Amino acid sequence: MQIIQLGKFIGILHRRLQTAISHDLTLPELNASNANFLLFISEHERVTAKQISNELAINKGLVSREMLRLETAGYIERHSDQTDRRTIWITITQSGMDASRSIRRLLKHLWQEVLGETASTDLETVYENLLTWSERITDLESPLPGKSKS
Repeated sequence: MQIIQLGKFIGILHRRLQTAISHDLTLPELNASNANFLLFISEHERVTAKQISNELAINKGLVSREMLRLETAGYIERHSDQTDRRTIWITITQSGMDASRSIRRLLKHLWQEVLGETASTDLETVYENLLTWSERITDLESPLPGKSKS
């Protein structure tokens, strides 16, 4: 196995899935990027843009622009924290929850097409490995001991 190819295949899967989502998503003001943000928000009672940026490894500027788009479309609401005005909490609206359910149905359908007859035990192994690798890769964001980040 050529280990270098893993990144290529993961990238291809991601880009093609994003394209399919954008093509099949018919909800107003939603695209593949902000649909993923909306799914993340729907899984939490409240979050901050910084949490979204960190958890999804997305540029803070993009998160900020997409939060404005989602708020304008009525999918989320933003509220200042009462004790720390610098903190802005993001919560999902009923419209956002409805949209999240539609997005999940679409993703389930797309993944079923991609995965075909893959055995559930194989999927579980892939899932566990990807989870482990996702956790390990965050270590690469920090400089190695004795090296400075450029």
